[in-house]
Amino acid sequence: MKNWFKRGLFALVVFVIVALIGGAVFLLTFNPNAYKNKVEQMVYDRYQRHLRIDGEIELSLFPRIGLSVEQVSLSQKNSEDPFAAVDSARFAVAVWPLIWNRLVVDHVAVSGFKVWLERDEDGEFNFTDLLQKGNETPITQTQFNVLPIAVAQAQSHSLVPDANQAEFQIDIAGLDLKEGEIHFSDQPSETQMRLVNVELNTGRMTFGQPFDVIFKGLLQGDRPTADATLEGQAVVQLEPQLKRYAAQRINLSLVGDVGPYKANSATLRGGLELLTLTEELRARNIELLTQGRWQDESLTVNKTQLNLQVAQLNLKRNLRVFNTQKLQVRLNGVLPVPEGQAEHKIEFALDVPRMDIDPEQIQGEPVAASFKQQQGAVMFGLNGRAKDFSGTLDSLQLGQVQIDVANKAVDTAWKLGATASAQWQQDALRLSWQDLDAHLLLEDEALNPNPANAKLTGNGEWSWSEQAGLFQGLWQSANTHAQLSTHVKHDQHWQFGVEVQAQELDMNPWLPSTKPVQLRRQSDKANVAHARMLPDYFDWRTLHTQLNVSADELTVQQLKLSQVQLEAEQKDRAITVKKLAAELFDGKVNGSGLWQHDRAEAELNVQLKDIDLQKFSQSADSHISLTGRGDIEAKLKTQGRTELAQRAALAGLIQLKAKDGQVIGWDVWQHLRSANEAVRNVFSGQIQAPTELYTAEQATSFKNLELQLQLENGQGIFKKLQWQTDGLKMKAEPFSYVDVVNKQMDMDLRFDLIKKTLPPEDADLVAYTSHPLFVRFSGMWAAPRYRLQWQRLDHPAVQQAIDNGLLGLLGRPDLGSIIEATVPVQPTTDTSKSLGNTLKDLLKTK
Repeated sequence: MKNWFKRGLFALVVFVIVALIGGAVFLLTFNPNAYKNKVEQMVYDRYQRHLRIDGEIELSLFPRIGLSVEQVSLSQKNSEDPFAAVDSARFAVAVWPLIWNRLVVDHVAVSGFKVWLERDEDGEFNFTDLLQKGNETPITQTQFNVLPIAVAQAQSHSLVPDANQAEFQIDIAGLDLKEGEIHFSDQPSETQMRLVNVELNTGRMTFGQPFDVIFKGLLQGDRPTADATLEGQAVVQLEPQLKRYAAQRINLSLVGDVGPYKANSATLRGGLELLTLTEELRARNIELLTQGRWQDESLTVNKTQLNLQVAQLNLKRNLRVFNTQKLQVRLNGVLPVPEGQAEHKIEFALDVPRMDIDPEQIQGEPVAASFKQQQGAVMFGLNGRAKDFSGTLDSLQLGQVQIDVANKAVDTAWKLGATASAQWQQDALRLSWQDLDAHLLLEDEALNPNPANAKLTGNGEWSWSEQAGLFQGLWQSANTHAQLSTHVKHDQHWQFGVEVQAQELDMNPWLPSTKPVQLRRQSDKANVAHARMLPDYFDWRTLHTQLNVSADELTVQQLKLSQVQLEAEQKDRAITVKKLAAELFDGKVNGSGLWQHDRAEAELNVQLKDIDLQKFSQSADSHISLTGRGDIEAKLKTQGRTELAQRAALAGLIQLKAKDGQVIGWDVWQHLRSANEAVRNVFSGQIQAPTELYTAEQATSFKNLELQLQLENGQGIFKKLQWQTDGLKMKAEPFSYVDVVNKQMDMDLRFDLIKKTLPPEDADLVAYTSHPLFVRFSGMWAAPRYRLQWQRLDHPAVQQAIDNGLLGLLGRPDLGSIIEATVPVQPTTDTSKSLGNTLKDLLKTK
């Protein structure tokens, strides 16, 4: 027995000695670099990626297994482009834990780590294949089921793998990464970003157990441009067998420029969890706070503050599944204004208490959003609210959608409130709304009555795939009931068409009837002169509008048109009235017009046929009006953005032809009789003023009246002005004109009395029949002055009287009203003495 024991002990000692010698020989002769090619081939066979180890591999076996590699790179799948690279890496593994199927690494140090992450057009990442186990088929977008139970059950008896099936337990004392770079490229959004100078440190890392991570780096980018410092820490938990990766107690901070946003501070807190098997992202207690400045080519927002909070958020592939609770967004900032102007504030808010969306059902509590701008007394606000969600993601029903829009300026304000039910069709990408009930209110001190109200009801839809929409409804306001049919389409530009059919359209409730009342001081207006509200940011130059109106009656200020047909369009900031046909003033009107906004140019062509001139004159509110019937044609052009500039640039031609009417406000016969009597009274020493001029009770009849007024630079020359009646002809002398700029006139009129047709009641004026009379009208339009030009009265007796001092007598200060009269003048008693009798009395005294 003792011999057997001695022999066994001897054999064991020999075995140990041989093992030690063999191990020593192995350490001295083993070269791990000889296995580079084999390892590279194994990687390529498994992942179709090229592994390159350009540096030396150093291996140590005592007291721990140590490995050190340099210049290692891994390519993209089926490509030579790099996916990851490491300048150097070192780690040491304890030997004895390997016996119990545990990998215990004392420490991992990596220097010069680089990785290139990419997402293709289909939304797939370039590292998806590295996360697959064995020959597992990747879950693609077309294969993915938002409720992946069936897929998971086909692979195992459980939704997720059993943690107990893990083949190896890894325990790493810590990871130290320096000089790292992470490049990210996203093809759908054309994003190009990178994180450089990355330093990362972790605590003890064990699969299935949380560990601390601290990192920092520089965020850089080309699309969008970025230059910012990024720091953060979190508690991370990795469970590859469960395909679950979580980060809790996240605290990220960023300072710098990211695209158009300059972050003075940005902080993200909360927890994230990624389940790669079901492609689900879960977020809990997320809070994003940032302050900074936004500036791009079209918008600058100073003092930007964003606060996003969400208690719970679950996202699945392509947002086909979305769950959230207590989502709140608050955004505010200040728009830049000239020095001395009031601060221009903007605010945005979004509240989603609860929303559950999946392909089979949608449920949620009311969602509310609001937007507000304010600068001094100027304000714009938009509030929206949606509730009663039902249906599926392919066919979403919104029981009620409410939108309120309000705008307030210094002197005016308007408000629009609308409610409707809506439906979203996912396959057609179409949003439709039914039972629209909208109310519009406009407040303006110049309106009568104030405020103006309107109601709009109807149905409509918008197709995102066709970029087109339509609406049909009923417009109701004071004296107006109109059927509306509209269509909208976006191609290269926005196209908007409106067709209006109505029995009566009354525009007066929406048009200022008086000059605006100055409710604010001029300083208040100047304080918000540069206020630009949200609607002003729409590029109206891209809007092409077409308007067709068919109405039995149309009221615009003093004009009442019937049987109206109107075609107009707005394109490239030019408004064109292509056609206007209607009945007006008991006649016909046809016209067209053009307004070029960029050049501030206007054109007007209008023809009035067989109209009632009295109704026309009343609408013009003139001191001297016309009766009878006639035709008016005007072709006018002008330029300017103010009334004065437009009057100064007015050019064109105005023509009038009338018959069988009267000139109301001036009795030519009474004028001549009064002048005749005044002359008689001068020689008799009894002075009486002429009768009153320009009163509604006076009129002069005419059989024919023609006018041609040529306008240029706001000055009008009468090419033709003449009328004819029994016993009288009148025409304008050359160079008679009107001054549109200063609203003045200067006309020389020639009157020829016709002896054969002289009215019997004016037989005393027979002395004028052989010699023309001349009257000069001049002064302001509202109160013109007239002069009877005695020196041009080529009558021998009158000329003899003038030679004997007639004009001197007429020029006495107390007789000024006889020669020149300004409207109005008090009436006096009528006289019947003729100029001939007066001259006879004068000759007798001599």
